[in-house]
Amino acid sequence: MPDRMLRYATAMTTGAHGRVTMLVRNPFTNDTRVEREARTLTAAGYRVTVVADGAPGLPTTEERDGVTVKRIARRGPRLPGLRFVTHVWRLRRAVEGTRPDIVHAHDADALQSAGPAAARLRVPLVYDSHELWLGRTARGRSRLYDWLNRAWYGLVERRYARRAALVIVANPGVAPELERRYGIRGVRHVANYPVEAEPVPARDLRSLPDAAAIPAEAPIILYLGAVMAHRGVEEIVRALADVGGAHLVCLGAAGPHVDAVRVESQRLGLEGRVHLVPPVPSEEVVPFAGSAAIGVSLVQPASLSYRLALPNKLFQYMAAGLPVVASDFPDVRSVVEGSGAGVVVDPTDVDAVARALRELLGDPSRARAMGDAGRRAVRERFNWAEAAAELLRGYGALEVAR
Repeated sequence: MPDRMLRYATAMTTGAHGRVTMLVRNPFTNDTRVEREARTLTAAGYRVTVVADGAPGLPTTEERDGVTVKRIARRGPRLPGLRFVTHVWRLRRAVEGTRPDIVHAHDADALQSAGPAAARLRVPLVYDSHELWLGRTARGRSRLYDWLNRAWYGLVERRYARRAALVIVANPGVAPELERRYGIRGVRHVANYPVEAEPVPARDLRSLPDAAAIPAEAPIILYLGAVMAHRGVEEIVRALADVGGAHLVCLGAAGPHVDAVRVESQRLGLEGRVHLVPPVPSEEVVPFAGSAAIGVSLVQPASLSYRLALPNKLFQYMAAGLPVVASDFPDVRSVVEGSGAGVVVDPTDVDAVARALRELLGDPSRARAMGDAGRRAVRERFNWAEAAAELLRGYGALEVAR
């Protein structure tokens, strides 16, 4: 933990803190936001438990960095809706069983279990909105499913966001949306900034088996994160056709859209220059990123949630000293152009993306200056120490109110 974060945590530790139970609706294997928040609260003197979904091959209980992790397997009748309701109920019971003093829900799908648990136990509820949940894109199901999903989570969020003692968001643009929709005030911005604020030694992406065929002299364009629809991966592949010699590495290439990207690469005859690389441990992401030439984040304007997004990968590129090509959305533009860390483009315009990539690859001194500016901005401002301080101020207010 960087010294500044430790100082913040120590400053907030004014007495014995209680038990915090976080609920997250994934197996909690590589969720950097939840990991950072849990570590920060643990360092500040809280006893933290993370309740997560179970998954094959993962332990049902483990200790990680002083945090207790409990995974709840999804089981029960397979009738439509009944299995869902059963799992939501079991997660609620698991949260209640930890006897927390504070319940922390990560997104609305956790809120549906954490909210009732906090109400029954009569303890403060923290709502942590990683994205604008009701502004997300459709998930590829039927229109009826999408309508029912939005209607249900609309009820859940309206009821429990209003009751939450603390509401925090990952993206600054989401705060006024939640305040407007639910008539709440004081939403806090706890950003997804990277922990590492100092330069880190690069590790070579070519040392990973799925990227070993990249020639030593070929520049690498890097995409970090899950390969999903509307994340701009196809647009990057299409732009690559007009960026001679460069290779694309998708590091963390898991998700429902991997096959679509593979098919698009084959259609364009680029399969030898597009490398879909499985995830690496979160602490290794920035070191590996440092061996690339450019970091790309081209979230598409497919939904309000995406237009308000401030992706974690943006700051990981900056921490690694990479120049950034990113979507021209207001919050993204403020970070990228405000720090001089790169350029923003219309993420739907493949020609504009290709032009930006060619210009940066063709001007190494400009690209290097942008990478240095981004790293400096992370060191001075966009780092987890700053986000941790805001998280702990919010928790400090809960302590005063209790």
